[in-house]
Order: sequence, then structure tokens, then C-alpha cells
Amino acid sequence: MWDKKNKIFHYFVNFYFVACCLACLLVTLLPWWPTLNLFIIPKYLLLFGPRWWLLVIVLLMLLFWRFLSKRQFVIFPLLVALAFNYLDFQLPNLATLFANNNDKASQIKVITFNIGGGSKDELQLLVKYMKPDILLLQEALKVNLEVLFDQRYYSECISGLCILSKFPFQQTNRLNRKMFGGWGTFATFYNVITPYGELSLANIHLETPRSVLMGAIYRHPDQQLAESTESNRELEVNLLNLWATNRPYTIIAGDFNMPADENLYQQNFSLLNNVIEVKGFAFNRTKYTSWHGARIDHILYSDDISLSSVEVVERVKGDHRPVMATLVIKAVDR
Repeated sequence: MWDKKNKIFHYFVNFYFVACCLACLLVTLLPWWPTLNLFIIPKYLLLFGPRWWLLVIVLLMLLFWRFLSKRQFVIFPLLVALAFNYLDFQLPNLATLFANNNDKASQIKVITFNIGGGSKDELQLLVKYMKPDILLLQEALKVNLEVLFDQRYYSECISGLCILSKFPFQQTNRLNRKMFGGWGTFATFYNVITPYGELSLANIHLETPRSVLMGAIYRHPDQQLAESTESNRELEVNLLNLWATNRPYTIIAGDFNMPADENLYQQNFSLLNNVIEVKGFAFNRTKYTSWHGARIDHILYSDDISLSSVEVVERVKGDHRPVMATLVIKAVDR
């Protein structure tokens, strides 16, 4: 009788181990998931939900360590590493640690901030103490930059997308969701005239999958809404990709409403550099809910720009945190 129970328990441990392996493989391959309608809701839940669950279920195997085989012992550390990687813990790119980006004459400090849950006072303090050269805001419908800041800055606001700049700029284009039956501007494009040359800059606030997520959480998943939302998000990032392709001295910043390990991000922005992935350390979450956070606000830059430093500014209230990066315009004949 005991041998039978022991055998059943061994079957359970092996099944649990295989399930953990499949779960780790599933989340590790998220950036390369096929864009099939069947996968949309599961993808959103894995990307935007709390990510600690995988590490918990992997570590629970320690309760059964006596029943693991030698092969499972060897594989177990890899599963822990994959589960920890799913938490989006950032380590700086080793190549950048030894790069010489100290040419202060060509440095530009850029901050992107979804101010929807923040205050005007915090915005003023952010500019006063961080002293950005270019500040990009999203959800800034009630912000009047001309009143908040003096005439040393150039500024413009369009549908909640605002720019505050020490350098003169010219708006070159904007993209509105009316093209696919929505509302609001989701991207504004600028040509910024810096002392080191011209920059192509995009301030963006992409479609959110919040409604799809809430439906799934409250057990009323809406597949039609999920497909419509994913289609809109795909169109938005495709248009941004077309704009950025082969464009020199390019910066795209704002609220992407997508983590860097989403397949749409990888398909459209993998050729650009993400400031947090290049020099970030620790978790660097930029969006918080009441019970977990995610990294969905990004600053991307082209290869003819390098990165000196990056920081997620935690000392502000609201549901988003500003991302601040000091970029270096490489000295070439332009």
C-alpha cells in the first residue's frame, strides 16, 4: 500500500516538474508568440498581470526536493532563472559599462511622464530638480505648460500629448485614431533643433488593453473586443515602425502600454535601443496598480545616439513613474 502511494506521489512530482518547465518555456517565448487571435487574451494576462506567480510555483518544488531525479536537480536552477527573468529584473548591458559616454557637450536629458495620476506641483518640481532638456507628457489634458513654465522653454500640447523643450522644434506630423474608428491623437512627431544637430522625436500614447484585461479578470472575456484592441495596437506600432525605419537620430518616447517582452514590441521596435534595457538595474516598473507594477513606459533611441545614464524617478505620486535618460548625440559630420 505504501509503495503504491509512493509511486503515485512520484508521478505527481514528475507531472508538476513538467508543468513548471512548460510554464517557464511559455513565458520565455512571449516575445515570439504568433499573432493569432486565440492567443490575445492569454498573452495580455501573462504580460500585464502580476509575474511573481511563476517563481512561486517553481520554488514550491523545493518541498519535494527528495523526490527529484538527478536530471531534475540539474534543470531546477534554470527554471528558477527563467522565472526570475519573467519578473523583468534588469541588469545593465556589460558593453555599455565600459563605453565612453562622458562628452557632456553633446548630452541631452529626456524625460517621459504619463501625468494622468500626478499633479502640476510635482511636474514643476520634476522640471526644477531634474532639469530636462526635453520633457514629454502623456494624459496632460489639464496642463498648461505656458503658465507653469517660463519663456525659456518651447512648448506645445495636442490632445494630451505635450512637449516642453529648451530647443526649438517643429511639428512634422501627428497620428489620430480616427483612421481606425477611434478617437484621440496617439503620436506627435517633431524635428528638434539642438546645438548638436537635428533630432527626429516621437511622443506617443498607444492603445491600452485595459478593457480586455478587466473583462477577463471578472470572468467575462470578450474575444471580439480583444481582437479589435489588438488590431488597433498592431496598426499603431506598425505606423511608428514605418516612421522610424532608417531614420537617423531618432527618439521614440512615451506610454507604450506594452512591456518590452510583448510580441508586437519585438516585431516593431527591436532594432531600436531601450534605455532601461541598456543601462537599467533592478525592476524599474513604470506603471503601478493597487497590487503590482509593470514596465510599459519607454524611451527608445537609434544607434547613432548613445546612452549616458537612465533612471525611473520614484519620488512622484500617481500611477506612472517618469523615465529619465541622458542621451549623447554622437559627434559625426551631419
